[in-house]
Amino acid sequence: MNNLTSININFDSLKWGFSITNKNFIDPAFFHIADRFFEFSKLYDFKYTIFVIGQDLTHPAVAERVKFWSGQGHEIGNHSYSHPQNLGSLSYNEIEQEVLKTHEIITRLCGKEPRGFIAPSWATSINLINILLKNGYLYDTSLVPSYVLWFAVVQNWWNFKGDSRRKDILQRKDRLANLAGSRQPYFANESSLTIKQKEGLLILPLPVTPLLRLPCWHTMKFLIPKSMFQYILKSCLSNLDHFYYLTHPMDLTDLKDIPDKYRTTKTMHRMEIPLDKKKGLFGESIKTIVDHSNRIVTMERLAQIISTSKKN
Repeated sequence: MNNLTSININFDSLKWGFSITNKNFIDPAFFHIADRFFEFSKLYDFKYTIFVIGQDLTHPAVAERVKFWSGQGHEIGNHSYSHPQNLGSLSYNEIEQEVLKTHEIITRLCGKEPRGFIAPSWATSINLINILLKNGYLYDTSLVPSYVLWFAVVQNWWNFKGDSRRKDILQRKDRLANLAGSRQPYFANESSLTIKQKEGLLILPLPVTPLLRLPCWHTMKFLIPKSMFQYILKSCLSNLDHFYYLTHPMDLTDLKDIPDKYRTTKTMHRMEIPLDKKKGLFGESIKTIVDHSNRIVTMERLAQIISTSKKN
């Protein structure tokens, strides 16, 4: 049985996904869509780690909602300020601004500094590692140690056809890291993304299976046969001492949640699936995780425990 598990929401908002510029837009991802996720956390009594985009928090209603989640014990992590999908390839100063602007907003809003970070599209780099270390971050979860990431990147590039942000998707500085990165947590610093260090920033790689390195996150459940996904999920749970399950708001978004004029854009590829079926798929995964775990904790707590064990 896996000892420790976390469940996180990589909170790519509808506002970002559909490139909505209306400042008065009330993003349903933070309200009734998010409530669908919390139905499961209440049912199984666990807390999420929720990585938020700083720009979303400039809307007062959204900010209050995130503050409420923090007050309920859910961890709020940093997912950059504007969600550039080429974050790791930006200049040092640009990356630092993306990290610090959201860091400051979360700290002011929640009364607690974020301790964890995930890069948009997992686009990491050594500069990002250095910036997170310099600013006191405990962990980063931006590494996908699998060649499958490149299929996901190409799929994402295809989905953004006609979007001005498409050009950013293939700009990355982590190609070798995705091929050579460790499956297990490790410390990294300014010397390398993949060479294990005695101390530094704790890297929590996306869970992947042994040998074939097939990645496990909830979106995969929409892309491959159910039996294959169950194999991947159970394999990761069985072969990794520390496991986390990554989800997105779109995993529980219904077509009716999306304003009519945005229903023909690139992020519609999961919208043909009825909400009841999506809830069923999500519930299946959560139950499997609960059945194979001793405890479900936040990513921060998971990172604290791993860091302590590695230093002793």
